[in-house]
Amino acid sequence: MTRRDIGALDGSPAKHIFDVAEYCRRAGISEAEQRRLVKVLGPYASSHELQMNIVRPRIRTR
Repeated sequence: MTRRDIGALDGSPAKHIFDVAEYCRRAGISEAEQRRLVKVLGPYASSHELQMNIVRPRIRTR
């Protein structure tokens, strides 16, 4: 482990990390999609990772 000066650290705000299963339950995402997301991202992921990896069915309009 290396020692770092606190002033040299990035001052960006912390990311909110979600439990993938809980996020899918609240968002109404199917069980199959939930299993795929857990396989791809693991049990925990940021909201941006979840939103970018959710596959939504295409709605075909004419």
